[in-house]
Amino acid sequence: MHKQIEKAKKILCRFFLIVVVVGLVGNIILPDKDMSALENRSLAKFPTQINKDFFKNLETYYSDQFIGRNAFLHLNYCAQKASGVSKIQDVYLGKHQLIEDVAKPNKEQEQRNLDAINAFAKSNKHCKFQFMLVPNAVNIQKDKLPAFAKTADQNTQIDAVYQSLNEKIKKVDTRPILNQHKNEYLYYKTDHHWTSLGAYYGAKALNKNISLDDYQAMSVSNHFRGTLESKTGSLLLKDSIDIYPPKNLDYIVTYGSTLKTTRSIYQSKPLQEKDQYQVFFGGNEGMINISVNNNSKKHLLLIKDSYANELVQFLLPYYRTITIIDPRYYFDDINRQMKTDLITDVLFVYNTNTFVQDTSLADCIGAN
Repeated sequence: MHKQIEKAKKILCRFFLIVVVVGLVGNIILPDKDMSALENRSLAKFPTQINKDFFKNLETYYSDQFIGRNAFLHLNYCAQKASGVSKIQDVYLGKHQLIEDVAKPNKEQEQRNLDAINAFAKSNKHCKFQFMLVPNAVNIQKDKLPAFAKTADQNTQIDAVYQSLNEKIKKVDTRPILNQHKNEYLYYKTDHHWTSLGAYYGAKALNKNISLDDYQAMSVSNHFRGTLESKTGSLLLKDSIDIYPPKNLDYIVTYGSTLKTTRSIYQSKPLQEKDQYQVFFGGNEGMINISVNNNSKKHLLLIKDSYANELVQFLLPYYRTITIIDPRYYFDDINRQMKTDLITDVLFVYNTNTFVQDTSLADCIGAN
């Protein structure tokens, strides 16, 4: 028996030695990869400078470029899942769904953002202000969390934000309608965003007159794997992406960085790539202007994170123009832009996890 165990150990050692040798040889022969499609990030390059961080950078390089890396990531996920691990990084391995945990607030910066929003509303008295703080899946779909999962109370975070906004700003609370439909496909299983259906219910909370009858539902992907899969190495789970173009509506989209114009907020190229969520606008942009062929007299300034990308499709019929600002990438004078675009309505749209950690909003809207 002892001899059989020793023999098995030798065979196993030889196997791993062969794997390591093949991997090292393969890494030398094969060209380095620029991106990891699974993790949706850039991979380390061979360090070219000899300094105190050389060996640390070299270790990162070999870790990133090692042949079979994706397989090891998937194996790690399977091993942890099988051993009863319920959370990888900040992602819960839920019931047929990956769910991002409640984010820890940056209290000082959050208060600075709230003060800036209140001051911004006060200095633009001619505009109608609304604020939508969207709860994450960890809030609405608690029943899909692993057993005994303990999360912070996101409702407390949302209530505190709304209580800090002044009376001029209408608080658009999406929790009631999302909870009413919580068993529907409101959030992606492999990504941190809400789905188009979730965004529709958000739009209903904003404007009860919005109806799906005015939109053409279309499925554009059935194999989307998002940011939460990238963090965990999850297997088997995948999502569908639906879009809802308004019926019989013409509009022109202008991208601020390139001045490129299109007749659709949707882009097909990302559907052939890893980050298929970029089907909406091609991703995040500092400023986007939309001019709609309708009779509305309202001009919207939308200040947002990426949750709003799916919401816009439901807002198109209700505004003459929509100016979309993402504070993470916008560095111009927003007050001047408001005058140029004759803004009548201002809407803030953030998911809660992003808002409580945001570091760009206050500077964007002119905080002191």
